[in-house]
Amino acid sequence: MKKVNASLVVSKKLPNFAFLFSSKVNMKVLEAFQIPIIALEDKSYHYTFSGDDAFFAAFEQDWVEKGRFEVSVDLTKSALMIQVQLKISGSIELICDRSLEVFDYPFEVNEKLIYKYSDHSEDLGDNLFLLDRKEPKLDLSQDIFDFIALEVPMKKLHPRFLAEEDEASTDVFIYTTDRADEKPASTTEEVIDPRWAALQQLKDLK
Repeated sequence: MKKVNASLVVSKKLPNFAFLFSSKVNMKVLEAFQIPIIALEDKSYHYTFSGDDAFFAAFEQDWVEKGRFEVSVDLTKSALMIQVQLKISGSIELICDRSLEVFDYPFEVNEKLIYKYSDHSEDLGDNLFLLDRKEPKLDLSQDIFDFIALEVPMKKLHPRFLAEEDEASTDVFIYTTDRADEKPASTTEEVIDPRWAALQQLKDLK
């Protein structure tokens, strides 16, 4: 009988086990941002959440990997809808595009989400959702991540470079031959924020 190298067997099995274990951990981390709604009365409620590096790691992406934040949630439930006011404050760890130094980037987010009761759940865009009446929980983890990820500036600069950038921008002279009364030609292509495009790519990879 041919002998099997035990070390090879272990090395082949460990990745699968590690994947299952990490998936369970990720789900547990994100479950902390779910609100049970099935038994809520029609009135207002207040919730608070906090997150750290484990929250960002749960999304298995490299857009935002480290940070800390606090979330204040004001939820108002009625017979027709649920309105959620999200206030998020904290800082995320970024790498400077110029010096490659790591720095903390502070941010604040204030957004309103509206969930209208329906026979199915659907994201309608612009913070408007359809919510299945049978849904027992309201999961805010994805929205919290999206709002924080959108706070990442297109140009990531260490704070010590910001003064230089401000001075440079005031010295820029723009010359144009366009007349003030002329309107720019209309285009049929919609301009998409590259940060939204990057977030959509992250979601498509899941």
